[in-house]
Amino acid sequence: MERKGKKMTDALWTELEKLDVLRERMGIGYEEARTALNLAQGDVVKALDDLEDDKKGGKQGFDFVDQGQGIWDSVKATMATISHSTVSLKRHDNTIVSLSAPLGLALAYTIWRKPGLRLLMLAGAVGAAVNNFELEVATNDETMYEDDAFNFSTDKEY
Repeated sequence: MERKGKKMTDALWTELEKLDVLRERMGIGYEEARTALNLAQGDVVKALDDLEDDKKGGKQGFDFVDQGQGIWDSVKATMATISHSTVSLKRHDNTIVSLSAPLGLALAYTIWRKPGLRLLMLAGAVGAAVNNFELEVATNDETMYEDDAFNFSTDKEY
């Protein structure tokens, strides 16, 4: 059979038939049926089983939005840790300068963007390393766990 000048192969018809079976049995659209079939590696029975399990779990089909929520929570936790961190330049246990981590990152980025200052910054870093200066990153992260009613405070040094 030809359609718009292209021959429909048996493999293509077989995939379309599989998609139709999934759509008819589960009442879903082509895109959701195709996603389910791809996740099941072409196995219609496994795709049907996966779709039924999702519907029993209260979800309608494959909802990929929830997976993004875990990534977003991770990004928020990382940003919270960075915002509670400090960067200190020390020599022989004496603090020369101490900045919040976001301010230090903004300052380093601003300096790095200027070619003349970039060379000065690299020369300063080499000089600081030769003269036994230390760069210390410390975080004072207070985390509230939902299961517990306590605040856990940790002081970490890297």
